[in-house]
Amino acid sequence: MTGSTNEDVALKFKLVLRLDRIARLLRVARWMWDCGTVGDGSGYSTKVSVALCPKLFGFYREFDGWVLVVAGVRIHYARSFGGRFV
Repeated sequence: MTGSTNEDVALKFKLVLRLDRIARLLRVARWMWDCGTVGDGSGYSTKVSVALCPKLFGFYREFDGWVLVVAGVRIHYARSFGGRFV
């Protein structure tokens, strides 16, 4: 059977709590998980991070993800097929 199964997924959580003065963000937390085998073309690594920022609303797409800001809460989603998020 090809494709990833639930046994291939490993969810990790990191509490960041870091102030980024240049980006004007308070980074709060990050969730990361891998599906399949990252780096061989059949798997990928995914990251969802949460931060606080002085913005009411915003949305933009990136090459490998997107960023959504609603009422000062910033959610960043990114996916990597070539390497693992740490």
